[in-house]
Amino acid sequence: MDPAQVIEQLAVPGRLPVEAIRAAQANRETMVPVFLRTIDDFLELKGPVDPNALFFIFHLLGEWREKSAYWPLAVFLRLPPDVLDTILGDCITETSHRVMAAVFDGDPAPLYDIIRDPEADEFVRAKMCQTIAMLTRRGELRRDATAAFLRDCFAQLEPQQDCYVWSGWLDAVAWLGLNELKPLVQQAFLRGSIDPMWLKFKDFEEDLQYSVDHPDAEPLNADGDLTLFGETVAEMSGWAGFQPKAAGNATSDWGRPAYLGMPHRDPLRKVGRNDPCPCGSGKKFKKCCLTSASAPLSEDAPPWEATAPYIRDR
Repeated sequence: MDPAQVIEQLAVPGRLPVEAIRAAQANRETMVPVFLRTIDDFLELKGPVDPNALFFIFHLLGEWREKSAYWPLAVFLRLPPDVLDTILGDCITETSHRVMAAVFDGDPAPLYDIIRDPEADEFVRAKMCQTIAMLTRRGELRRDATAAFLRDCFAQLEPQQDCYVWSGWLDAVAWLGLNELKPLVQQAFLRGSIDPMWLKFKDFEEDLQYSVDHPDAEPLNADGDLTLFGETVAEMSGWAGFQPKAAGNATSDWGRPAYLGMPHRDPLRKVGRNDPCPCGSGKKFKKCCLTSASAPLSEDAPPWEATAPYIRDR
């Protein structure tokens, strides 16, 4: 299978393209520049690029620990939320942090830029906070430098309310046992940056103290998998969207996988990220049950051709 055929097969919706993934893995040295060029063409609007292909390219580059992909993927993750949601869907919260930690090249600046970008997807911003915590725990970032960045974030992150980036900031402080930042976290709760529906302050204190007492242990309440992204087929073969019984219902009318991740929950299938949460809280779905439910995207999302022209300047 030549590179063009690999890209073509990765773009076929509704299934896990095992043969194309295996072909890419067998020809990694050839495929890396092809994948990077595909991402660049997409970012520069040089031609149509199928979102399914980009989905698998993103994850394969993570599997390969491809350091040359780090900066392009960081730009990719700063796309407008609706565009990025079309491509990654639930993987924004399930795998983006694991992929970026896997391709990390030693320079945290691109991660910092995503976290500080108020126009970036708020869930991506939160997951990149978790990425820097992962990298610090792995010894790839200095603890004091990460603590200084998180301290600065208290004053720099916008908006200061009603934005999920603060949940990731909170996680990073707790997971790293940064007890010196506890007063800032308390202030963040008091000013309304952190919604107590996400986590109560006493629960944060418990998580923080556990990390202080057990610095080498996994965080007490880790938000998902904190390992580097692994082998693509092994990682994805159990996902509900790739199961034979789900395949017939896993695509929208225009062919994009409407749901590629995690436990299937039909009652939320029609709920968009900005819709009222069906739990009755009065909050938007994305601010309430979305991340805990790992729900599918709304089928009312616009087709790719409608979203691509709105990629903002970087």
